[in-house]
Amino acid sequence: MNDRGKTINHTVLKTISYTDETAKEIVKRFCGHVHWLVRLRHTYKVLFEDEQPSCQTLMEKTASSFFSDLTRILQEYLLLECAKITDPATSNKDDNFTVKYLISSIKWPDDKDKELTSLLAITEDFRNHIKPARHKLLAHLDVQAVLSDKPLGEFPKDEDRTFFEALENICNITHEACFGTIYGDMSPITVGGGDVISLRKTLEHAVAVRQALLESSGLEKKHLLLLWQKARHEPRPYV
Repeated sequence: MNDRGKTINHTVLKTISYTDETAKEIVKRFCGHVHWLVRLRHTYKVLFEDEQPSCQTLMEKTASSFFSDLTRILQEYLLLECAKITDPATSNKDDNFTVKYLISSIKWPDDKDKELTSLLAITEDFRNHIKPARHKLLAHLDVQAVLSDKPLGEFPKDEDRTFFEALENICNITHEACFGTIYGDMSPITVGGGDVISLRKTLEHAVAVRQALLESSGLEKKHLLLLWQKARHEPRPYV
């Protein structure tokens, strides 16, 4: 038996008290990972799910191919991470750092355990939607799935919001049990996640300046060109 728990028939036994230092480290790292996923989701939402037509136009006017690639990268990465964090507690006799492991490997107070079990069910519901994509396109490439070009991993509107709210609640409950306080606000804007909004504003400024260059002349155009040259960055050739 190790200090994280003993596995029998792929079921993690609750061998760690929530007051144990190992339990606290697990919770600390789990909350940090969820916080990272919240920030990634925020980045994706701000860039690619803004309902304002001007946002999509902005992407197309500045770097259409780049943002198209970035959309796919973020979509696939987020789906894979959501699938990984909802994987079973163990596989092939190895422990997985997942919601199930967090809940099943630690002895939580009875009231907390009941809440956590309810939240676990919510994460499992979301997993059922994305599991086909995880198994056939994200974890590996299934030939039939690739050739059929059939969308996998789709889920009902706002189900992802419910899923992430459940993850944040799990973090708050476990963090409060271990440290006496909830993990707290995971809003990306308060911890630097607002950078993606700054990026959008910078792109908006760039589009506006380009338009101003097209419409200006004389000293005004010369001044704008000078400012552009000062801000210009020439990347080194990729080797």
